[in-house]
Amino acid sequence: MVKKKLHVHQLIITAVIILMAALLTSCSMEKDDETPPTTPLLTILSINDDSVELAWSESYDDSGVDEYRLYRNSSVLVKLDDTEYVDEDVETGEEYEYYVVAYDKAGNRSSKSIKQNVKISGEKSPDPSVDLPESPDKPQAGKSDFNLQKVSKSTIKLYTLDDDFNVIAMGSGTIINKEGYILTNFHCVGENGRLYNSEGYVAIAITDDVKKNIQPQYLAQYRSGVDYLDLAVVKIVSDLNWNTVSAADLNLSPVAITDSDSVELGDIINILGYPGVGGETITFTAGHVSGFVDDDGDSEIDWIKTDAVVNHGNSGGTAINNKGEMIGVPTAKIIGADNDIMFYLKPINQALPVIEDAIAQGNEPNLPAPQMPGPGVTPPTNETSISISGRIVDSYTLKPIPGAVFIFLQEGVTITEFANNPQDWMILSYAESDRKGIFVCDYIPIGGSYSVLVLADGYLPIAEDYAIEIPADWYDDVDLGDIYLETEY
Repeated sequence: MVKKKLHVHQLIITAVIILMAALLTSCSMEKDDETPPTTPLLTILSINDDSVELAWSESYDDSGVDEYRLYRNSSVLVKLDDTEYVDEDVETGEEYEYYVVAYDKAGNRSSKSIKQNVKISGEKSPDPSVDLPESPDKPQAGKSDFNLQKVSKSTIKLYTLDDDFNVIAMGSGTIINKEGYILTNFHCVGENGRLYNSEGYVAIAITDDVKKNIQPQYLAQYRSGVDYLDLAVVKIVSDLNWNTVSAADLNLSPVAITDSDSVELGDIINILGYPGVGGETITFTAGHVSGFVDDDGDSEIDWIKTDAVVNHGNSGGTAINNKGEMIGVPTAKIIGADNDIMFYLKPINQALPVIEDAIAQGNEPNLPAPQMPGPGVTPPTNETSISISGRIVDSYTLKPIPGAVFIFLQEGVTITEFANNPQDWMILSYAESDRKGIFVCDYIPIGGSYSVLVLADGYLPIAEDYAIEIPADWYDDVDLGDIYLETEY
């Protein structure tokens, strides 16, 4: 996105934007709060023969969360302001489905949490207050049998590049061998069989210290991919100055790969990646296998469903079991008609032929020509809109700008039309940046091209017609990265 010189219209547009932002702010104050709380994450702490202990994460809401409603088998079990509850009205042999919803003071409700299903077997869970002897040969139940700090070094941050080597998106990837091959999603490198950088280059940053911010270090080049599977492999080829690097000198930490067909319902899943909401440090989330999807009925699993959170930027990252072995690639967040959310992984077994082909390419990649996606498994298409986020910063100091406004105009509305006759209906979505300069615009329909406006007090506005185009088959949230505003003189 570039700043557009507005000349004669600049003062008009600035006044209109400020007027509309003020109008929207005043209207939101006069109206009831219409923003729902964020979705809580429900977990099962223990299952006993006479009780189920549940806990969930706190929801966030501008005006505060009023209560949580815990549902059991689709009926309200209890209303409370705490984030824990023990259900003591259970019977041996029965199965129960739980989910939780947050409500704010205005009555807005969050989306349902991921549902948790339990069966009362009659066997009591161990009392955590009782010290049990540790077995030297077998890890304790519930504990991971791997070093998470070590495994995290196999997860990289991927920077999508265009032909001018501008960063146009960010994602994640996984180092799969010491030769510098990295597995990721195809939508992190291209779309519709076409690469965003025609020569297949992306930039990557290798995780060294999980507590430190990382920046691009190397260039990797496309080696193989299958668009309709949303899988691709790139290989590290040089540093940012085009000096050839030897993968052996990088001392890479590849992940161990296992058979994804061995994954069972309820297995623990650990997710590593670089979601846009997580900044420049690696982010870890965990959950369980929630189910499986066979899209084409060929008895081969096309997707692994999970309640482990997969946010935008996590795409292409690492999904591992409780032994530290890779079982899948975090790929999709699916939002249903009633705002229920499910997260999807590509099974690692589907990636094995892609990896083999990539290695066979050697140093002479067979770059794809633009084409339509081939037949076969396609990503779930329940989602019809995405969220777009970014960070607004001062172009000189690089410090975040709080209170800046990012506005999406309705599809087909131009900057001039909005400036000449501003109407409420012309605004599709708008958001103010927080103290870190971060904004999030939700519910941006896919398959459209949108004009955008960015402004902050004391800064020159950015205004560009049709600045953001979202393909009809795009299903991942987008992080625009840093957006720079220049001060007024």
